[in-house]
Amino acid sequence: MELYETPDFSIQIPKGWTVTSGGTGMYHSIRIQDPAEPLNQMFVLLKADILLHSQEGKDAWTYYSGVTGMPDMQIFAQAPVLSSPSTENFYQIFPQYADFAAQYGPGYAGYTFPQFEAFTVTERFPSTGSLSAYALGDELLRATFTEDGREGEGMFAASVVDFGSVPIAAGPPVGYQLPQADGGYYMAYNIMAVTAAKDTFVEWEGILTESLGTLEYSENFVNATIQAGQEVVQQAMDFSRNANEVLNGIMSSWKARDTSVDIQSQKQSDATLGYERVYDTETGDIYRAENGWSDSYSGERYQPVTEDEMYVQPISGYIE
Repeated sequence: MELYETPDFSIQIPKGWTVTSGGTGMYHSIRIQDPAEPLNQMFVLLKADILLHSQEGKDAWTYYSGVTGMPDMQIFAQAPVLSSPSTENFYQIFPQYADFAAQYGPGYAGYTFPQFEAFTVTERFPSTGSLSAYALGDELLRATFTEDGREGEGMFAASVVDFGSVPIAAGPPVGYQLPQADGGYYMAYNIMAVTAAKDTFVEWEGILTESLGTLEYSENFVNATIQAGQEVVQQAMDFSRNANEVLNGIMSSWKARDTSVDIQSQKQSDATLGYERVYDTETGDIYRAENGWSDSYSGERYQPVTEDEMYVQPISGYIE
């Protein structure tokens, strides 16, 4: 690990990894990636908005912004729709939100959001964060996704909070009635993801969560954000506590996962890539070796892996 530090935050990251950040105040986001494999990453976004209640509301904002000619209303007409609020559905529309935020969000110039396309939940766990009393469909998720045509997997968190209904004009008057639609919206807080290339997350989870656990926002950043913010959910302002709660939830959920899925996927990955697994009888470390390596090995120290539980332990390297 090596220290990465800015006036806004500091974090210990794997040596050689890249860090980009964007957004201001509560919209601040951090993305940390492995240059050799960009799907190995950590992603943090303090808050996401505007997430409209419905397509009818979006259409109404389009009409309203056109009638009033107010440029500030156009942002609502372009916002994504989250028709069913939950952690899972937030990530289902995340590519749309990323495009929206990149265009309209404050301070994202030059910052690239992850996409998390084809987001598919493989396992879900209850959220125990401080916003769970306010959030809708709040869960910690294990999921697969694609980015640039490549498949990744990881753990994901986000707390979706409803900021109420806002009746707005949905069209010209019909008789004496003015058509209305709900122009209200949700916000998502404590958005956090740790991911890796498909079938390798079992090897990277410990490194990613260890690194993310060292994230600290500076006192100046926290104070400036609190002074500038008017958050209805005041718990969202407690950055350190929120981050630790989410990260602890991710780690405990990972430990409680269905390991049979990992065992099967690791065996399939070995078969596809042409590897077998052996372990060091002296240290307990597990290695991948080319198929047939153990047949030509005459020593006693390295033995073939036979216990399924060994497939859910990270490998220590490769034997050629």
